[in-house]
Amino acid sequence: MKKILIAVGVLALAVALSSCKPMRNNELAERVYEIEKVGDAEEPEKIREIRKDINRWEDELNDAITAGKNTARYYRVLGMKFMDYEMYGPAVDSFSRALEITSGDSRMYYYRGVAVSRLAITRSSAEERLEELEQAEADYLRAISLDARYTAPYYSLAILYIYELNRAFEAEPYLEQYLKIERSDGRALLLYGQLLEQMGMGEKAMEQYNRLLTISGFSGEKEQARQYLDRIREAF
Repeated sequence: MKKILIAVGVLALAVALSSCKPMRNNELAERVYEIEKVGDAEEPEKIREIRKDINRWEDELNDAITAGKNTARYYRVLGMKFMDYEMYGPAVDSFSRALEITSGDSRMYYYRGVAVSRLAITRSSAEERLEELEQAEADYLRAISLDARYTAPYYSLAILYIYELNRAFEAEPYLEQYLKIERSDGRALLLYGQLLEQMGMGEKAMEQYNRLLTISGFSGEKEQARQYLDRIREAF
């Protein structure tokens, strides 16, 4: 009896899965028809014709989708290899090619931003350097907009504002958000504290240094935090 039930269940699943394909292709045919149709009149025969083509191309279409995914991965891998060899221009190109295929990939925007920012540092032209740094800024912001929990672009954007674009105060909200997620990052706490000092927010800066003294396991970070705390106290 149990074997019969299993066989019936498998058959029912097979029937259900086989019925999904025509339904998907019907819906796809209707969508393609919406692109191709002229005027408002519906043409059932035209939709049937499109559906037949879709059914005939099923394997080729699936192969093309798989090839697209593999191509995107190829360019991701190639870009990372170029980064390993400090070939930042080709890395930017590779990540851009990956983004042409997977435009919603927050991490690719982040890594392209890293590559562009490193490429910018090598430029002798101030205009070209600024243009590429602003491209890195745009990529970091895009990465954040796509995945607000992905922390790397917050920190890199803050570094960009502080050290490259001379817009240090714009880094404050991004460091703050970064530390809401990466609560025990000592380097970020030190950087955030120093930024708050520059902004005249001494008490809030002391909170970051004291927090670091509580959570950090690195003696060098703790020593820096103590020095910064002493500096603020002397200023008061």
